[in-house]
Amino acid sequence: MKESQKEFTKKLASYADCYVNDAFGTAHRAHASTALIAKYFDANNKLFGYLMEKEVKAVDKILNDIKRPFTAIMGGSKVSSKIEIIENLLTKVDNLIIAGGMTYTFTKAQGGKIGNS
Repeated sequence: MKESQKEFTKKLASYADCYVNDAFGTAHRAHASTALIAKYFDANNKLFGYLMEKEVKAVDKILNDIKRPFTAIMGGSKVSSKIEIIENLLTKVDNLIIAGGMTYTFTKAQGGKIGNS
């Protein structure tokens, strides 16, 4: 974390008594106002919001009560941020479809041509 980002995050945290993360869609990103700020609060003063709780429960239900055949579709641009998720899914799914920008990484790894992508 850059020093300026650390200072900004610390400043944000100083204005609050607790931290509530309700941004499921950006939870995997190390942004100052989402993931990084949580480090400045003890366990009793940081929690999930209602939307985050709903999304986590939905994912848990899908992964813990699998209906077969089970196909997962993964998209996005950075494989590196999704490797752990992909590895975990491979033990659970019957089919894994890679979509979006990640397809370039897999195409190239298999010897395919991706041009300037």
